[in-house]
Amino acid sequence: MKRRTFGFYQIKRVFLACPGDLVSERSKLPRLVETVNNLRAHSLGFHLEAVGWERVIPSFGRPQELINRELELADLVVVLFWNRIGSPSSKSSPRTGTIEEYEIARRLYHEMERPLVWVYFRKPTLETGEQVEGVKIFRKAIEEEKDLFFREYESVEEFEDMFRQHLVAYLDGLRRWDLDKQFRWMRPDQRILHGNFLAEGIYSFGTTMRLMADLDGDGHEEEVEFENRHGGFSLQIKRYDTVVRLQLPIEFQTFREDTSSFGPKVHHLAIKDVTNDGLPEILLAAYDGGIALKIAVYGFNSPTARSQRVLDANSFSLLQVLEGQLRADIREGGTIRLPYGTGGNAWTCEWNGTNFGCTD
Repeated sequence: MKRRTFGFYQIKRVFLACPGDLVSERSKLPRLVETVNNLRAHSLGFHLEAVGWERVIPSFGRPQELINRELELADLVVVLFWNRIGSPSSKSSPRTGTIEEYEIARRLYHEMERPLVWVYFRKPTLETGEQVEGVKIFRKAIEEEKDLFFREYESVEEFEDMFRQHLVAYLDGLRRWDLDKQFRWMRPDQRILHGNFLAEGIYSFGTTMRLMADLDGDGHEEEVEFENRHGGFSLQIKRYDTVVRLQLPIEFQTFREDTSSFGPKVHHLAIKDVTNDGLPEILLAAYDGGIALKIAVYGFNSPTARSQRVLDANSFSLLQVLEGQLRADIREGGTIRLPYGTGGNAWTCEWNGTNFGCTD
């Protein structure tokens, strides 16, 4: 049977939380995830990405809080315990880093049904001691709460087999976005944004363009709507009975169909994670038919907003307007390339956590 190919994979982040005595399991997780990618995930249009403290960039701040930011973007949190409960996450709290990660994941799941939380206990090889007693207390608490089902294993090999099966079952239960719906507005001959997008379209005058995306990472899609209404354009996000209206810069609000009028000739709407934080942003590009190109980038406007993920006009808004000529290359990892002139020159704009800094 011919293998199905996809223009892009939907990324699902797998975060591993465990104390330091589970080195073998931690070292094997990336290989396990990659095996499942090759055997199952990619054929379904998904890509599993193993994440954890190893991805955290060195900086000032409580180390555990830096790690927690990776956890908050995860789709699946895997928690492992063996003989150790772990070390305190700060001087002021006896709570261990792994316990803190579990509690954050548990709270997020109950608030937003994401991430999923899987807990595994490796059969302990120690009978007494403060660390193993801490594991026993935590396990007993889970048993008494009766709101989470965990699994036990005896060896690394048993964990590998079990976890591989669980990942495949997880993938089989996922629903991939409707690609036809995500790209039915696209007209490649008028493309001005180039890249791999979650959804994109070129606006046709007199219509309402609608794209779907999970903007706040809660597992439920929002509708991004762009249309011309009463002589001007509007961009808004809809979910159920809630509408978030996004402010358009003045140069994006007009439209021209011929060379005798002013304003953009082409509007290209696209959705992609361009700030490299695990949540997609909205990109609206306007092209005047000559050389002038502008891109409005919308997303969560502060670290607090990205952490809380509340979709309203105060938290999700215009981040920046970028300017270039003719086209823009939207690359992976928070980089936008804007060619200009005829000598092969280009602005390279990289997200620095606050805005896009552009250099040539």
